[in-house]
Amino acid sequence: MTLLHGSNFGTCRAYARDLAEAAAELGFATRVAPLDDHRDGGLPTDGPVVVVAASYNGRPTDDAAAFVSWLTQAGPGAAAGVHYAVLGVGDRNWAATYQQVPALIDGRLASAGAARLMDRGEADASGDLAGAVRGFTAALRRTLLERYGDPASVATSPAEEAPGPVYEVAEVTGGPLDALARRHGLQPMTVTHTGDLADLGHPAGRAKRFLRIALPEGGGYRTADHLAVLPANDPGQVERAARVLGVDPDSVLNIRARQSGRTALPLDRPVSVRELLARYVELQAPVTAGQAAVLAAHNPCPPERAALERIVAEADGAGGAGGTRPGSLVDLVEEHPALRGRLPWPVLLELLEPLRPRHYSISSSPSAGPERADLMISLLEAPHRSGRDGVFRGTGSSYLHRVRPGDTILARVQPCREAFRVPHDERTPVIMIGAGTGLAPFRGAIADRRALRAAGAELAPALCYFGCDHPEVDYLHRAELEDADREGAVSMRPAFSLAPEGGVRFVQHRIEAEGEEVWRLTEAGARIHVCGDGSRMAPGVREAFRQLYVRHSGKDASTASEWLRELEAEGRYVEDVYVGG
Repeated sequence: MTLLHGSNFGTCRAYARDLAEAAAELGFATRVAPLDDHRDGGLPTDGPVVVVAASYNGRPTDDAAAFVSWLTQAGPGAAAGVHYAVLGVGDRNWAATYQQVPALIDGRLASAGAARLMDRGEADASGDLAGAVRGFTAALRRTLLERYGDPASVATSPAEEAPGPVYEVAEVTGGPLDALARRHGLQPMTVTHTGDLADLGHPAGRAKRFLRIALPEGGGYRTADHLAVLPANDPGQVERAARVLGVDPDSVLNIRARQSGRTALPLDRPVSVRELLARYVELQAPVTAGQAAVLAAHNPCPPERAALERIVAEADGAGGAGGTRPGSLVDLVEEHPALRGRLPWPVLLELLEPLRPRHYSISSSPSAGPERADLMISLLEAPHRSGRDGVFRGTGSSYLHRVRPGDTILARVQPCREAFRVPHDERTPVIMIGAGTGLAPFRGAIADRRALRAAGAELAPALCYFGCDHPEVDYLHRAELEDADREGAVSMRPAFSLAPEGGVRFVQHRIEAEGEEVWRLTEAGARIHVCGDGSRMAPGVREAFRQLYVRHSGKDASTASEWLRELEAEGRYVEDVYVGG
């Protein structure tokens, strides 16, 4: 059985490996590889092929682009004899491109003569992602058993097994978090510097933090790469969860997973409840309808059970769109107090999702020192999404706001998509657009340009549109960037939402105001890079460029949208954006 993935940040690769483990338990010999291993076709016909793929701004991931290029041109019969299934991973927040590449792969394989084993699976990162993957895994297992039989069905009976020793002994080595680090490919890294990037004494000040991380010996990175960091839950959240769930934070658990894979906790030794809740499980992930159904089944109070069943029914009635409700599992248990102390640990451990790494754009350049990486972290802070009293703070950002010099974090360098790397040459103008900490990769790119100019390089023009609240509050790394502007490495174009100049509040407004220059550079072949908020800033910037096209070409809005799609297809308009939870 062959499992092929299209994955930029490793999620689909990890799911492919989990599916391979599930298939191996049925007796299949498995191979896991990127889709581009079959850039010229040649898909196996001697066993099933399972594709796990995502989209990136509607385009294939870096390790799937060549395969998709081949597949879109493949004629009838090019995949004859192939039996396949597809699991698509996406995010409904990006409705225009949701599941675009997985759907294309599924449809084109069928057109090329391959036989579909089962309907395409859809996993939504904004919904019950883990539940959707579990459902696909179960459906795939049934399909494999029905079509191929169970190659491992003839098992040795217990009576025929040779007698073994009375005791099984496993030697535990390394530190208590080593198994957790291995699961995610992380290494210990030391925080060397921290500081505030915004003036928190100003009424408009919002917390933004600077961190400098010492990379492991022999490590390195390229400008615009990410640092994947495994956070720890806030101690207050841990104590609250223990209280709400009715568990003793000081008790010690000896947990052994009966199945391996991405959803099993990587524990190789006993762990305290406090450490388990702090380092291993998500405490603020949105609760799903499936989780609510489990809570209903365990609730001994009829009115509370009925209320939970209504939540499940409402989610089912909504057609499963998203599959989540406001608030977390802990919130839902707190709202139904009869559940306190009623959830056995095996049930709780299946309900609580494993803690996942968060990705942050590195804000420095290796030219300033390849042995260290800088981050700029904006604290995700908003009214609690469940409607309960208090403030919601993001797990990852609040963790990185708590660390101090000398602390150790678990992290890894994660290469960014190649298309997002900013070019530096004399032919290609660059337009960089970001708001808040979306400035991060562009700070590194500007440092690269300063180093190249200092070495005598001739560079095409570069503009950096940067949105923040106020010039005296959160113009991040202002002195450094204004020095780069004076040196000619970049032309900084800030926009201040709380201190607008000439009616310009946001980056899209300044792009519109300076449309002549932006259009001239775009027509000259400029590469446009957008980073940061995907809910408001990125759509506003896209609309600004569509309006630029309409104004300067005389064409209509539909043609403008097609023009922007062509820029994206050429790699000249690239986004690295996120939607806050």
